[in-house]
Amino acid sequence: MTEQEIADLQAQIDGMKAGIREIAHDLSSPLGVIRMAAYYLQVAQPEKDKRDHYFKLMNDTVDKMEAGLKRLRSLVDKPAGDQHGGEAPGPGH
Repeated sequence: MTEQEIADLQAQIDGMKAGIREIAHDLSSPLGVIRMAAYYLQVAQPEKDKRDHYFKLMNDTVDKMEAGLKRLRSLVDKPAGDQHGGEAPGPGH
């Protein structure tokens, strides 16, 4: 393996690590939001409009987490050599 190939592999690994860190943040921050909203709903027993607000906040946050998981799955499903998120070229390209 040449030095350039090793450098290319290391760059790919570094890119994957950065992506994993970003996704971990995208998942851990929303968990804090959900925990806070659930706690408030349990302890404060708010009026209906506030309850609706916190349930919407929780649902929106879960949607963001699902989007992060979808991005994570897309990293796994990428063809080898496609580390930039684009589609793999079709036949003849």
